[in-house]
Amino acid sequence: MLPRRRNAARIAGVLVASAVVSGGIFAASTAAQADEQIPVTVPTFAADDFIELAAQLPATLRAAIERDLGVAPEQYLANAERARAASDAATVLRDRGVGVLGVSIDGQDVTINVESESDASTVEASGARVVVGPMDSLRTEREVQPARDHKGGYGYAYQISEPDETGAFDLSRCSVGFSGYDPDGDSRFLTAGHCGVDETGTQYTYPVHHIELDAPIWATEEWAAEFPGEDLGEFVPGTFTYGNEHDGGLVDVTGADWESVPQVAGWGGGAGAPDDASVTIRGPITAVAGAQACKSGATSGWTCGEVLVPAQSTAVGEQNVTGFIFNACMLGGDSGGSIVVGNYALGVNSGSTHDGRTDCDSWVPAQSPDTGDADFSIGYSLATGEYNALNLLGNQWELAVAVSTPVVTSPEDGGETGPRPTFTGTVEAARSTHKVQVVIDGEHTYEGDVTDEGTFSVPVTDELVPGEHTYEVTASYGNFSRSEVAEGSFTSTEQQVEQLTVASPSEGQTTGNARPSFTGTGQPGATVTLSVGDTVYGEATVGDDGSWTIAPSADLPVGERFDAAVTQSFEGDTQSVTVAGLGITAPAVTIDEPADGSTVEGDVVFSGTAYPGASLTLAIEGTITEASERVQAAADEWAGDLEIGEDGTWTFTPDEALKDGEYTLTATASVEGGDPELTSSEASVSFTVAAGSDDDELPDTGSSNLWMLVVGVALLAAGGVAIAIRARRGGSTA
Repeated sequence: MLPRRRNAARIAGVLVASAVVSGGIFAASTAAQADEQIPVTVPTFAADDFIELAAQLPATLRAAIERDLGVAPEQYLANAERARAASDAATVLRDRGVGVLGVSIDGQDVTINVESESDASTVEASGARVVVGPMDSLRTEREVQPARDHKGGYGYAYQISEPDETGAFDLSRCSVGFSGYDPDGDSRFLTAGHCGVDETGTQYTYPVHHIELDAPIWATEEWAAEFPGEDLGEFVPGTFTYGNEHDGGLVDVTGADWESVPQVAGWGGGAGAPDDASVTIRGPITAVAGAQACKSGATSGWTCGEVLVPAQSTAVGEQNVTGFIFNACMLGGDSGGSIVVGNYALGVNSGSTHDGRTDCDSWVPAQSPDTGDADFSIGYSLATGEYNALNLLGNQWELAVAVSTPVVTSPEDGGETGPRPTFTGTVEAARSTHKVQVVIDGEHTYEGDVTDEGTFSVPVTDELVPGEHTYEVTASYGNFSRSEVAEGSFTSTEQQVEQLTVASPSEGQTTGNARPSFTGTGQPGATVTLSVGDTVYGEATVGDDGSWTIAPSADLPVGERFDAAVTQSFEGDTQSVTVAGLGITAPAVTIDEPADGSTVEGDVVFSGTAYPGASLTLAIEGTITEASERVQAAADEWAGDLEIGEDGTWTFTPDEALKDGEYTLTATASVEGGDPELTSSEASVSFTVAAGSDDDELPDTGSSNLWMLVVGVALLAAGGVAIAIRARRGGSTA
């Protein structure tokens, strides 16, 4: 763990024995009932769609991508988007309770590892390959050495000892990870935890200084001759953690000449100046096996490779760090520097098998988790898994993200609108983690979310006075990352809009049709939308005669009362009508066997259907044909098997055949917690048992000519089951 140090009076420098990287993504999803959830999918991305964006990458980074990864820059960006989509999908699946063990990618081919077969069936619709069982773990005998080495990737240096009698002192240096903010919005960057502590784990308190470079440092120690150089900032007390699976720390940028930006130094693939065509950070990403990742550091600049293992605890020096394993070259002094997948922040440099080398010429990248003698690096993740920078430091730091200026498509700049316009448009490279704010005339503020496709729709809910109005639209990420302001103006006009009405269905109406048509009248040309809660079930355009009809695109909620909202939108005017207390009745219980009025043998098997999720009760009574003398006897136990299908079909097989006679079977179904008017149903059939033999008769119940069998079970919605049903026959004195 000890860095190689030289006395500063002898123009000495320190290259820590290894480097560390990490990054991540956060996503949120509201869990829903399985039958209401939208399937999670992982879209593919074509390289041709990223040609223009690839041309904006630093020329030297493009060279590093082609050199180290063997792919074109546009394919690299397409693969990065696929990795991001896979990462997001895994997060959503985990939020829904699916046991996702890891995600891997090979170009555009995604594999999701899950805990069980039931998890696999949930993931199958994603379009990814599904494997039950854990991912491969790192297998190696190589030793990983910790490296003690502002845009991300910059180098910084600091004093690590008091001067001796000659005035000499020891130095160390590391690299900047990602720019960000403290809780007050002031500049603060993420770096590696091992950069800021001594051998005992005590945090350094010396100031931090920027290292002025025109190229990566590689083997030279000339940087030390310029120490201390420009003031940059100071270690944030109590934030540096090295060990216990973490390797992260924070540095406040307090130097008056510095302003942090959401970029990573360009470096030129290991040979250029740090500010040449820097890389813009658009957001975070979690580690996905097979994702193509590039790292930036003050020692070796840009190098690229692939993620081999998304998260694993690994010894870095004398401490264990949980991070992702990847195979890009990382040298001493790169520690704390940035690791990216495309324009997304993955993590900071933590450690590697560099063995003290000062160039990447002899680096042999491992090609699989079973590394053998090949080289690999470790990145401390921004957000992957349990041990990551956001879990460790998220209450003290927020990632700085570049947010594109919104493009407003409506209202048209300089055009006319109704009194309540809806602002629509796009924000390039934004996702659902972003928001949009609209300010009218500098006074009235309205906010809305951005979709994962980068679109937004923000309605103005107040009626504007007729006349000209100005607007300012800003996109944001988190609390402090903001876009430039999109400005414009429009004229609000008075307008008479026909009133929205709903003719059918009426309030409180019930029906057995799960997709009943909604009809009514409104403003010709307006858009009418049908929704229940947050779910949209369809829309229509009001015809020239003022009428509209919406046929729901999916089944409305069955078995419970609900309110349906019909909304009309027309040139900024919005009206809404709520039809309250609607109900869709659950399909009624049926008895298919025996048929009503039929004659069957005593070993009849009862069958029918019920609404999945309902409770089912079967009751049977009848008059037994018996010539022998009837003797009062204790009630005997009656047993049988109930089998229930996933679709609600049921069968009941008595263990003993029925005696000859006439019977009535009644089946009753209900849903616990449901509206009885919508969920309760009953069906009965009468039948005759004939040709039964004495060998399979039930024991005599005595002189009564009436007996009852009652069967009650929960009809499970998921999977077929076999349940032992037991009931008793009752008797009375003749």
